[in-house]
Amino acid sequence: MSTENGRDIQKFLISYVANFVKIGSGKRFNPHVTIGVDTISHLKKMLAEPFETFTFSPAGASVYQLGAFGTARKELKALTLTP
Repeated sequence: MSTENGRDIQKFLISYVANFVKIGSGKRFNPHVTIGVDTISHLKKMLAEPFETFTFSPAGASVYQLGAFGTARKELKALTLTP
């Protein structure tokens, strides 16, 4: 999704989306949650510490049209899930 008449569309993102099934699905699927921005030094400290695993059940899922740098720009479909 462009907010600048196409000037902000990144070629690497088009390639990523076009090849996602091959590079990011099945055993290669790597779900993630983006929770904010931090400093490199704090990130390195956090990654060096032990990580306790946890289990969760999603309450919903959404499909978004991507914007610059793969950000979720426009919701296309929202699903309510039952755990």
